[in-house]
Amino acid sequence: MQEKIQRRSLLGRLSTNPVALFYIYLVVNMVPSLYFALFQPLNLLGKATVFLFPLSLYLLVFSLFKNMGRTQILLFPVLFIHAFQIVLFYLFGEDVIAVDMYLNVATTNTSEITELLGSLLPSIAFVCILYIPTIVWAILQWKRKIYAPKLFRHKALIAGVAILFGSLLLSLGAKNTNRNAFAFTVDVYPINAYYNLNFAINKWKKVQAYPETSKDFTFNSTSASTKDQREIFVLIVGETSRAHNWQVYGYDRPTTPHLSQQQNTIFYQDALTQSNTTHKSVSMILSDVNATNYAEIYQRKGIAQAFKEAGFTTICLSNQSENHSFIEYFTKEADIYQTIRTTDPKTRLTVNRPDEDLIPIMMNLIEKTTGNLFIVLHSYGSHFNYKERYPLAYQKFTPDNLTAVSRRQKEQLVNTYDNSISYTDYFLSSTLQALQEVNIPSLVLYTSDHGEDLFDDDRGLFLHSSPTPSYYQLHIPFFLWFSDSFIEEHPEQYHLAQQRKKEPISTHVIFHTLLDAAEIQTPYLKREFSLVHPQFKAIPRQYLNDHDQAVPYQQMNLKEEDFEQIKKLNLKK
Repeated sequence: MQEKIQRRSLLGRLSTNPVALFYIYLVVNMVPSLYFALFQPLNLLGKATVFLFPLSLYLLVFSLFKNMGRTQILLFPVLFIHAFQIVLFYLFGEDVIAVDMYLNVATTNTSEITELLGSLLPSIAFVCILYIPTIVWAILQWKRKIYAPKLFRHKALIAGVAILFGSLLLSLGAKNTNRNAFAFTVDVYPINAYYNLNFAINKWKKVQAYPETSKDFTFNSTSASTKDQREIFVLIVGETSRAHNWQVYGYDRPTTPHLSQQQNTIFYQDALTQSNTTHKSVSMILSDVNATNYAEIYQRKGIAQAFKEAGFTTICLSNQSENHSFIEYFTKEADIYQTIRTTDPKTRLTVNRPDEDLIPIMMNLIEKTTGNLFIVLHSYGSHFNYKERYPLAYQKFTPDNLTAVSRRQKEQLVNTYDNSISYTDYFLSSTLQALQEVNIPSLVLYTSDHGEDLFDDDRGLFLHSSPTPSYYQLHIPFFLWFSDSFIEEHPEQYHLAQQRKKEPISTHVIFHTLLDAAEIQTPYLKREFSLVHPQFKAIPRQYLNDHDQAVPYQQMNLKEEDFEQIKKLNLKK
C-alpha cells in the first residue's frame, strides 16, 4: 500500500514539474533516433549526426513555447510516426518507415490489419507504455498551465542552436557505409520518415489519377495465329510465397508433393521478384512495365488489355480485396472480372475464402465462353496470418498454434507458413488438373509477388516490404505448365522453355512470355524477354527500390546472410 502511495506521489510530482516533463518529452521523442544512431550502418560522424540533429530540433521546439504540454499534444502526429517506426523496428530492424509501407497501410484492408496487429503485441505494448503516459502528462500540463521557467527555456534554446550547427558540421563527414554517401532525406530520422510520407502521398495521388492519364493508351496488339484450335493462357499470381520453402526447390519438407509429380511443368530455379511489396510487384507482373521504366506505368494499361485487343476473351478472378491500386485497375480491364473476397457489412472484415474456390468459377467460364481465353487468377496464397490460409485438412506440420510473432515461436510460425505452401500446392495442382481435363491447349504461368522473412537468421527479420530486402523476400517460385495438347501444337515453345529453367530471370519476363506464346504482336513485345522464343537473352536484373528507382540487385544493401544463401543455391547476382 505504501509503495502505491509513493508511486502516485512520484507521478504527481512529475506532472507538476515542468523541467522534469521537458526531459521526459525529449527522451520519448528521441527513442527512434537513438535506435537509428546505434544500429544504422553509419560511420561515427554519421551516428553523431543522426542523434544530435533531431535532438537539436526537439530542444528548439520545446523551448520556444512556455506551455510545453500543449506543444507535445500538437506534436501528436509526430508521436504517431514514432510509434509506427518502433513497431517497424520490431519487424525489420534498422529500416525507416518506407514509402511502400505508407502505401501498404492505404491499400490494406481491415482484416489484414487486424490479423497483423494481433501478432505484434510486444511492440504495441512497448509503444503504449512509452507514449500514453506522455500524452496524459502533456494534457495535464496544458490544462493546469504549468510553464517552464523562462531562463530554463532560454538555456535550452541556446543549447538547441549550438547542437544544430554542430550536427550540420558533423554531417559533412558523415557516411552510410552501405552506400558510401549520406543524405538527410535518407539517413536522418524523422526527416526521412516525413520525406517518404510526402513521396507516398504524391504517388497515391498519381495512382488515383490513373484512369485519366491512361485513357488514351493502346497496345495496338493483334493476333498472328493462324490456328482454328481454341487456346487458353492462364496467369496465376501467388501471394507471399518464397521459393526457399518449396520442396521442388530443395526444401527438406514435403510442402509441394503434388507439383513435384506434375508432368509438363518447368520450374525456374533462379527467379527473383522486382519488388518486395504487393502493390508494385503485382502491377509489374500484370503489365509490360518493369523496374527500369516503372515511371511509365501511369500511362500504360495491363496485360489483360493487350490480350483483349488481340481478340481474346479476358477473365480476371481474384481472392484479394479491392484497394484502388494498379492491381485493381489492371484486372478490371478484363472482359469479365470477379473477386470472391467479400466484406461483412457489419464488421467491415473480409470473409476468408480458400483459393480453390476460384477453380470452379474459372471452369464454368471456360465452358460458357468461346474462342481464345486469357485468364488471371490472383490468389491469397501465404499472406499473413498464415493459419487463416489453409483448411484443417492441410494442418500437416504441427504445432501451428501461433499466439504471438516472436523468435520464441518460430517453430509454430514456420509450421503455419509451410502448411499454407502445402495448400498452395494443392490449389495449383488442382488448377492444372482441371485444365488438362478440358483437353484445350493450355499454358499456365505461376509466380509469387514476393517472398517472406520468418526469423531465418540472427537479424530477426519478419514479413516483407522492408526498404532493404532480404534473400528470402527476393527468391520466388516461378513455373510454366503446358497441357499435353499445347505441347502437341507448340513443341518448340515447350523445348525452349525447358532450356531456360536455370537462367537468371525476374518477373519482367511474364508479359513478353505470355504474349509471345499466344502469338500476339504489339510494339510493346520484346521477344528477347520471352522464355519461349529463340532470341531470349538473360539481362542484368533490376530491383525497384522504395523511391521507384531501378537498382541492380548487388547494390540493394543485401547482407552477408543473404549472399550466403545466394551462393549456396548458386543463384546469379
